[in-house]
Amino acid sequence: MAVLEKIRSHSVMLVVIIGIALAGFVIGDLFTSGRTFWSKSEQVALSIDGKDISIQDYSARLEQLQNQAEAQGQKLGDEQRMQLNNQLAQQYISEYALQKIASHIGLSVTDDELYALLVGKGIAPSPLASQFFGTTDEKQVNEFIRQLSDKQIQAAPAEQRQQLRAMQTQFTLLQEQIRTQRLQQKLGTLLSRTYKINDIDRELALGADARTVALVRTSSAMIADSTARPTDAEVKSYYDTHKDFYRMQYPLTQVSYISLQVVPSQADYKAAEAEKDKALSELRGATASTIENAMRSFSTSNKYFSKAYLTGAELDELGLGADQVAFIKSAEVGAVNDPQLVSDRYDIAKLLGKKSSTASLSVRMIVLNDSVKGQADSLLSLLQGGASFAELAQKNSIDPQTAGKGGLVTIPNRYGMEDSTFSEFMLQQLSANSGLKLDTLYQVPVGTVVRLGQAPITILAKAENPQPAVEKYQVAFLTIPATFSPDTYNGKYSALNKILGEGGGFEAMAKKAEKEGFNVSRDVVITTQSPMLGQIPSSRQIVSWALNAKDGEVSPKLYTCGTDYLVIPAVGKHTPAGYAPLSAVKEEIVAYLSGQKKAEHLVKSLEAKKLTSLDAYAADLQTKVDTLVDVSYVVRGSEPATFNGIAMTTPIGQLSKPFAASNTEVMVLQPIAKTPQDKAVAASQIKQQEAGLARQYSYRAFADFIQRMKVEDNRARFY
Repeated sequence: MAVLEKIRSHSVMLVVIIGIALAGFVIGDLFTSGRTFWSKSEQVALSIDGKDISIQDYSARLEQLQNQAEAQGQKLGDEQRMQLNNQLAQQYISEYALQKIASHIGLSVTDDELYALLVGKGIAPSPLASQFFGTTDEKQVNEFIRQLSDKQIQAAPAEQRQQLRAMQTQFTLLQEQIRTQRLQQKLGTLLSRTYKINDIDRELALGADARTVALVRTSSAMIADSTARPTDAEVKSYYDTHKDFYRMQYPLTQVSYISLQVVPSQADYKAAEAEKDKALSELRGATASTIENAMRSFSTSNKYFSKAYLTGAELDELGLGADQVAFIKSAEVGAVNDPQLVSDRYDIAKLLGKKSSTASLSVRMIVLNDSVKGQADSLLSLLQGGASFAELAQKNSIDPQTAGKGGLVTIPNRYGMEDSTFSEFMLQQLSANSGLKLDTLYQVPVGTVVRLGQAPITILAKAENPQPAVEKYQVAFLTIPATFSPDTYNGKYSALNKILGEGGGFEAMAKKAEKEGFNVSRDVVITTQSPMLGQIPSSRQIVSWALNAKDGEVSPKLYTCGTDYLVIPAVGKHTPAGYAPLSAVKEEIVAYLSGQKKAEHLVKSLEAKKLTSLDAYAADLQTKVDTLVDVSYVVRGSEPATFNGIAMTTPIGQLSKPFAASNTEVMVLQPIAKTPQDKAVAASQIKQQEAGLARQYSYRAFADFIQRMKVEDNRARFY
């Protein structure tokens, strides 16, 4: 009871304490849930109309794209990776837009339809499927698909399951790609059918005679910029009345920056010249047997020695400069050129040998398994006795690619066509890569059968079909670059870092930088899509920083980009998605309006001269009279539509007034004859025009739908 009495006597305080405790609990819970919310939002790469794409899913697909590109031999730098990144983001957005539209109008791709596109059942198979399976044979494709089922993978040997699972994942992705592509085709076809040329335009185009038109045309660029620059008021008026042209789906950021590209100093150039002189001395005394040792002491990565002789055509394709190739073809054996410094490098070439011999040979081979004892000896004996190499290859070779061709070896040439001729250099390269001494065929008489390979494989090979003899060259070359030294780089770094350390705001730093001769760029626009800042290579790191920095913030650190750029960036202003500010698009508008004004000025100038013939206009404009035939109301694309309208409405034989056909071109014309129009040809032209415009408008309609979606691009947090 005493306890209860004590509680009652402090009831107000107790309520306050409980209230504080509850408030603390609620606030704590709020902060806990808030952390969960922010944690979730920080893991979103893209948000499309409220649908979130997690960074995990996005990164997985991006990695697939990068792996595919690298598998195709592409070398991916920062810019190339960002281009793939942008491609993937646009793919996500397009796929979402496509699915959203399709769901509203009832478009879909059925499973039967997908299967038909995979195997080519009743329709041509999808090119994506043909590329994936490597065949269009329905039975082979079905067997391939069967092997990728969960049941078959589980039944496969353990060492194969991982590879099959990877293939299964790729197959799933392929199906998604084919569905999307088919859906795009359906939507494009549907949208295309909504456009038709109206009956009045069709009748006008078909009802008029075709014309032959003489004309004089000239560029409006001959008018000086100073006389055609629009006023600020005109620029503002155009911007206000065409705002939809400047709608932005993504925010943009204006960045100013101080930058310098480190280049070699005079001391660096002298060091490169000394290294060049040393290389010349070493190469002049070297022979074919010692050249590799002589070149090994030079650290440049750009050096080459050809053990085999190259034809003149191969020499041209080797990547040497024109001067080096000309020197090699005309020099005496042993000669070394004395190069000049070009593009900060010395290219040194030496001719080690020259000879005239057959340009190329064809090669036949029989591939045998050593497990069949005595087979190679027996076949070699038969061949030396005059047996047909082609027949024995067809019967005995275990290589299916060459056996069917009588042992003839073929490779695709640069045009993708099969080629069966091999130069000495090509066989030397094949020998180095395969371990087979195929270049031996150039060291023995043509037709001699040689025995190659090593257990468990034996190869019988012979050369045939020698091509006419040509001049061949054995060469060596190396490049001595003039590069900046660590001292040069450190000096520039220290100078720029000092400016950064002194602070005072970007403009104060910019003034100091300009006095030092460094470059200053202002208000460069970037977005989440920008692979780099301006023309600074490998500067995506700066883009990511700037997109997340505050208005007016100067980077606290000096950025190094690539191997030779140093940059101090500062953010000017962030502009949210919506409409680009006038300051960001002003120069674009000025260029457009200037073109208009130039054309207008030129038209007025020509009108004032009151010339009476096309020849007079041609003489005045220092050009010539052209003649166009079969001109009608159907716009062909080579001339602007304004030309067709004036050409068809100006009376035959009458000179038109000068007119602006576009922002960049002024014309004067004179119809000189008319001919009855071929109705069938005209109808075909209209049909083609209608189909072309329908495709164009269907694309624009889809692009406009995408442009109006709300997209939040958070990739700058991660890339």
